[in-house]
Amino acid sequence: MKPFTILACSSILLLTVGCAQQTQQEPEISSDNMNPLCNVDNGMAGGWNTSIVTPEAEKATNYVIGMMNTSAKLEKILAVKTQVVAGTNYVIDFKLDNGQVWNTRVFRDLNGKFTITQPAQPAQPAQPAQPAQQGSMNQDCQ
Repeated sequence: MKPFTILACSSILLLTVGCAQQTQQEPEISSDNMNPLCNVDNGMAGGWNTSIVTPEAEKATNYVIGMMNTSAKLEKILAVKTQVVAGTNYVIDFKLDNGQVWNTRVFRDLNGKFTITQPAQPAQPAQPAQPAQQGSMNQDCQ
């Protein structure tokens, strides 16, 4: 009976000591716990989403170019991100036929009226191929 008592006491002691130790784990960053502005591909209502070039995005880009002091024409829209609010916000990277790459942010209200919420800015010379790096939403995600 003595070996059984020793074995039982040892088991209880090991369980107690083992359960008392806590392991600390680093929190993992995933699409579930990151800043919603940073995660453009989760499809969250009211969040930013990577978009294809739609006729509306093209109209928004042409509206911005029309307000710029340039004779250059749109060559290509490089990237579009959208956010549905009481209308649609667009962050757009575009290239002009003079080779310059620009970024802008435009709001289209429910009646289809465009408002520039971030004037067109030239892309950084070191990163012309990196779409949407100048958008105001990216400042929160660096």
